[in-house]
Amino acid sequence: MKKCIWSLVGSGVAIISLAGCSSVGVQPVSVGSAKPANCTLDQYASERDIERPHEVACVLTSKTGTTLMHDKSASAAIDNARADACACGADAIVVESAEEEGITLMTWGQGKATLKAMRYLD
Repeated sequence: MKKCIWSLVGSGVAIISLAGCSSVGVQPVSVGSAKPANCTLDQYASERDIERPHEVACVLTSKTGTTLMHDKSASAAIDNARADACACGADAIVVESAEEEGITLMTWGQGKATLKAMRYLD
């Protein structure tokens, strides 16, 4: 009997771990050449701050994991999206929104961010 209970507990931990994964949604806007995942990206608070010709390469929505072990900050959500911005061929990101949700009955909280991946035209 004890063996079954521990198997169920182990399964529950696995389900919680899988349910708490981080994710990044990518909506392509304009086609461009991908860059390496660790490319350098300028970061802006507003598209108006960019002082050179540019276009939106893609729009990114990022969420951190929700388990106790994940960094659930807004900055972690932004960092999670950087590799996908590079894959869109971006030179910069504009942080449209960033927030941190607190602990609830179902999660340990979560960081979320919406970004625009920008490509310089010059």
